Formats: sequence, structure tokens, C-alpha cells
Amino acid sequence: MDTVTVSEKGQMIIPAGLRRKLGITAGSRLGVVPDGSGFRVIIEPARKTLAASSLAGIAGYTGPHISDEEMDVANFAEKPE
Repeated sequence: MDTVTVSEKGQMIIPAGLRRKLGITAGSRLGVVPDGSGFRVIIEPARKTLAASSLAGIAGYTGPHISDEEMDVANFAEKPE
């Protein structure tokens, strides 16, 4: 069993060997869940980010290509009389 120390500010100091073993690095997010008379620490999965270009086609549109200029909402605004 590894021992974790709590600092005066309430921060937990996790031993380096345990951090390496569990893949905890700077910026890792840990969830804390009450568990009986103590708590469990759960390593949250890394957030996945996608480039906007990887989202092309997810809506299932199969029509002709539409340029950015054609999609401009100003083209569809009502014109004042």
C-alpha cells in the first residue's frame, strides 16, 4: 500500500512511483468519490479533442458541395422594404 500525504493546503501528494504506474501526469483530472468511511480516487479519462475538419460529413448530407459564402446566413436574411 502506498501512503499519500496531505499538505497544509489540503493537496494530496501522490508518490512518483504510483503516478508513473497509473499514468498520472501534470494536468490529469482525478475524481474523488465517498466510499464508506473513506474515499476512492478515480482517474478521469483524458479529454479527446477533434479538429473541425474531422467532423466533415457527420450530418449525413449527400447533396452537392456548398461553399462557405453560400452558407452565409446574411444571404437568407429578410431584406427591408
